[in-house]
Amino acid sequence: MPSRRYFPRFRGWWIVGASFLALYLNGSSTSYLMGVLILPMEADLGWSRATLLGALTVSTFVTAGTGMVMGPFYDKHGARVGMTLSALTSGIVLLSLPHVTMIWQYYLLLGVGMGVARSGLENMGPRTAIANWFVRRRAAAFAWYSGGRAVFGVTAVAPMAYLVSSTSWRSGWTLIGALELAVLMPMIWLVVRRRPEDLGQLPDGDTPRPDTQNAALAEPEWTRAQAMRTKAFWFMVLGFAFVGFPTSGMIANLLPYFSDEGLSLETASAVFSVFAFGALMGRPIWGFVSTRLGIHPALTLYALVYGLSIASMVLAFNTPTLFAAAFFVGVPTGGAAQLQAQAWPDFFGRRSVGAITGISTLIIMPTLAAGPLIAAIAFDQMGSYNWVFTMFAGGAIVSSAFFYLARRPSRSPSVSSASR
Repeated sequence: MPSRRYFPRFRGWWIVGASFLALYLNGSSTSYLMGVLILPMEADLGWSRATLLGALTVSTFVTAGTGMVMGPFYDKHGARVGMTLSALTSGIVLLSLPHVTMIWQYYLLLGVGMGVARSGLENMGPRTAIANWFVRRRAAAFAWYSGGRAVFGVTAVAPMAYLVSSTSWRSGWTLIGALELAVLMPMIWLVVRRRPEDLGQLPDGDTPRPDTQNAALAEPEWTRAQAMRTKAFWFMVLGFAFVGFPTSGMIANLLPYFSDEGLSLETASAVFSVFAFGALMGRPIWGFVSTRLGIHPALTLYALVYGLSIASMVLAFNTPTLFAAAFFVGVPTGGAAQLQAQAWPDFFGRRSVGAITGISTLIIMPTLAAGPLIAAIAFDQMGSYNWVFTMFAGGAIVSSAFFYLARRPSRSPSVSSASR
């Protein structure tokens, strides 16, 4: 294969890099970038905050439905084609958004078009690819990949805010769309492959040794149906469902929240960047915790810390405490995508990780979809985010109890080494 000349023999970390870039560009468009654009879009288009963020709710439903269908395809054929087509779709959508004049156009593009693309670029595609290329170093790989959004928040929120204030909100969508088509799409096509075994390699770049058993060979191989018959699957689904409200509902509303607390746009953007820095620092923290303690204790601790950190932000009473609370909230936010992506293959193996991730996302979908809309409706109706953020904090704390109950199944229906 000609492209092998341009990469090291083990290309797993290149796949992590392409997935990171997908989250940096596409993941930010529905989170940090949306947080920057929502106020100028609200002022220019005259649409309510709930109307603008409602498209993210539609997008989440479409993403979950697409993932349910595409999960088995990714398991069988790999993520290369799906991720490439998703980058093409997303680039066209983002370049078209500056030209919307009617609500239905906005919902068709950001809700439906971006929903389809998000499955391939943010969820199903990268998670399936990385899970297949890493076993022993999976926590580190997912930690690097999941940092894409946070790095955007640290490096690009302030420049984007300046660009938008100097021109218009349309410039933000245009720039990200152009980068997806010019950089992300070709990189995915060149880099991503299904499994290392397809290239005569082993996960983690390991070399076969006759005196030891490779980690991938001892990994359990659950099918989707078998996983769904375990208590662990359903307790994890409940945990991710309750923590899904703040996971999806806060980022797009944080910069408006800081502005509503009386901060200037410049100061609010600075606090937003501190939140993003906390999310960036959360990656190595949760990667270390999940490696040392295991995925089960890491999930339980993550949800508990998340709930307490959101409560601290609601209780913040001046600008310095708001800066501190934003960082504190960012740290567990940084673990959300990483730990969820890592949990399913760690519990149930690589064999059907796409299908298992797809069905779990579909079940969790209502809370992920409702988070941004609930927060926006709360503001439109009450003029404040405080009570809904308090509810988010309570939901995260409840989810920690479900994660605690989600013990890894002690017996597997099949193991790779036994099936070979």
